Amino acid sequence: MTEIFLDDHIIIVDKPAGLPSQRDKKGRLGVYEMLCKRFRHVGLHHRLDVAARGLIVLGLSRAADQGLARQFQGRSIHRTYKARMLGNPGEGTWKPPIDGKAAITHFRTLEPGMTSLVEVRLETGRTHQIRRHASEAGHPIIGDRRYGGAAGRLDDTLQLLAWQLELVHPVTGSPVIARSQRDL
Repeated sequence: MTEIFLDDHIIIVDKPAGLPSQRDKKGRLGVYEMLCKRFRHVGLHHRLDVAARGLIVLGLSRAADQGLARQFQGRSIHRTYKARMLGNPGEGTWKPPIDGKAAITHFRTLEPGMTSLVEVRLETGRTHQIRRHASEAGHPIIGDRRYGGAAGRLDDTLQLLAWQLELVHPVTGSPVIARSQRDL
């Protein structure tokens, strides 16, 4: 886990694949528990799948937690992902509901091919949203063992990266843009 941004109120970390965001059912410690050992207060506001890698923002003060919660609820934190998908999905928006709730995923192909590099932006945040939408659209993510079918066996690693976070600092009001140091 690599620190990308740190001040008295928030921390943005770059999570590797295989590390849970928080303690999992097997009892493995996650990002949240690791940070709780270092900081007096840690607020977890969003998660990444264990198999995914990339950026997570956490609050380090109560004031930051309130501001982050408002931004996540108001959908003003912009989360951009990169994914390697089977085929070429082109550009557009996937809107099929997930578990009966609205789910909106915007996408555009960056490098078309048999497997395409695709930039994905979440408008909502449902469990496995990108993975489920991509699979339902016929463009499963390479390495996705749960939803990818045969594409899940093309790579040992889920080809999904939480690449960029854009938010307003919940205490100072300054814009914060963080990018992962990882690549697909």
